[in-house]
Amino acid sequence: MLLSILSLAVLALSGSDRVELKDGKVHEGRVLAELKGSIVLREGKQVRSFSRADVANVTSLERSLAPLLEHDLKSADAAALATWAAEADRAGLTADARNLWLRTLLADKDHEGARKALGAKPVKDDVALHFGKSLLHLAHLRAGGLKWKYAYELPTTHFVLKTDLPLPAALEAATALERFHHRFYGLLGEPLELYVFDERALPEVRIYAEGASYPTPPRSGDRVWFSMGENCLNVAADGQLALPALVSELSRQMLFSALRRSSGPTAQVQPWVSAGIAEYFGRIAPTQLGGAWGDASAAFAVAAKTVAASKTTFAALFNSPMNEFSNSPQAGEMSAAAWSALHFFLYARDGALREGFGRYVNDGAKGKLSMSALCEHVKLKPDEIESGWRAHVSAAAR
Repeated sequence: MLLSILSLAVLALSGSDRVELKDGKVHEGRVLAELKGSIVLREGKQVRSFSRADVANVTSLERSLAPLLEHDLKSADAAALATWAAEADRAGLTADARNLWLRTLLADKDHEGARKALGAKPVKDDVALHFGKSLLHLAHLRAGGLKWKYAYELPTTHFVLKTDLPLPAALEAATALERFHHRFYGLLGEPLELYVFDERALPEVRIYAEGASYPTPPRSGDRVWFSMGENCLNVAADGQLALPALVSELSRQMLFSALRRSSGPTAQVQPWVSAGIAEYFGRIAPTQLGGAWGDASAAFAVAAKTVAASKTTFAALFNSPMNEFSNSPQAGEMSAAAWSALHFFLYARDGALREGFGRYVNDGAKGKLSMSALCEHVKLKPDEIESGWRAHVSAAAR
């Protein structure tokens, strides 16, 4: 009996990571964060922090997954895909290894290694594959046209994707989610001291190819929306899957959920911070499945021109409610301004403001959201933030 798909995901994420100390001791569990001065490990029920000065080596799922995400999976042949699948298996990336074996089988349905790894059952000129309790034919999965009642799950290291998309598109979507996760933590993980998503809080992403199955969103017309109670992102993909909209909305929810884990259950996030992060990822996300992610510097230069021409002040941005970034006539301009402010605190002055901004967001998650708190953390007065932000934007807009 094969394990269910969700069980595979949990197995892949439990006890795979190791922190080796210079004194020879080894601790195993799940690395939740790699910060500037420390490594945070969940060891059983205990969360422990180790000074980087005491750490000799770290092995983690994130470190093993990162080089796999750099491969061109869309155009690779069966031999290359099988090699990477075996690497993922050895690294304990059970869910992602399965997805690579599925890609291998799509490239060559007679591939013996893929058939064995997936427990595929021969069916005339086809093979059948287990997805949870369902047994689905590869030809049907490849062609698509499934009803939502036959939707299948594709777990990854950090997400559970449920969809009725054709399998090639679903695998590209699963990879896009992991590439997004990698970029999200590359940008925000260290300054905001965020814990990664593990088996205790895997978000589910439901992508509906069949429009009739897409649940009614809270706001009419939304094609992406998050159900907080279910920890689930719902995405309409009848016609075409809009990855920029998907990652924009998902980034908001990931920030909220990650802050709840690392900074406390209230996890308050100012609208301009949330909007800036969503705008950043929405602008660099590929427009097509399997496409390349955009250059953040080039995208920021375009946004900076919009902001440089506007009269929005940082004080106005700081105090704006969320609907100013989503429903107002100035939503596009305000979102670009929010991204530019985020960019200022992360990159201006050779990154000197980054650590203070991170502390501000962490304290803000607990309710300390005032301008004076921000000024205290970044060691700038309000007028210095205003002039510094404007100078940063003007330099990028040239």
